Amino acid sequence: MTPRETLEHWQKNGRKVVHEADAKDLIQQIGIPVPDRDPAKGRCVAKLCHDDYPHKSDHGLVRLGLSPEAAKVATDEMAQRYPGGSALIETMEENSVAEWIVGCKRDDTFGPIVLAGPGGILVELIDAAEIRLAPADPQTTEAMVKSGPGARLLSGLRGADPADSGALADLISRISVFFAENADLISEIEINPVMVRADGKGLVAADALIVLAPVAEEQGSLA
Repeated sequence: MTPRETLEHWQKNGRKVVHEADAKDLIQQIGIPVPDRDPAKGRCVAKLCHDDYPHKSDHGLVRLGLSPEAAKVATDEMAQRYPGGSALIETMEENSVAEWIVGCKRDDTFGPIVLAGPGGILVELIDAAEIRLAPADPQTTEAMVKSGPGARLLSGLRGADPADSGALADLISRISVFFAENADLISEIEINPVMVRADGKGLVAADALIVLAPVAEEQGSLA
């Protein structure tokens, strides 16, 4: 199925929040990099993804720094506690120099918008998101990552390597276009954190969440 057909299928089947594993499958189709799944070696992240529990860490559904074998044991244990979820084992990203949040939603006044700024734990500490109308072309998103206090984090503070701002701008543009084209089906998309590597080395979306729009009948009843 195309990404739009997938969204329509999910909506018709009554999904409201689309968990990380499925959300990543979808954004990968539009060219957004995600971590490698089911690696044979190296340090892994083990998660259980469930529509009913979008904030996985609050429920103990994320484990970091495991071997592939230990990750499988961890997801099996999580699945016993929370049936109906999807196990997700990925390569643990350890080469990033910045963590970013990228999101899209429908504003009551302006319509579809895209926002981006320092992510991870910095979301709670630094209110530095840049906001633009969606869709945003690459020139607009390049300006976003070079604007505001968050730009200093990407440029490399205190001798740190500068981040791959070009890859980040591309991700922001791609997700904004996708959201604008499907804003009748999606209420919100959030990618947090985007793990941005050093300049020229790309990035990966370490977590993602999609909130679907109500079906047309529900929208009419809410009006």
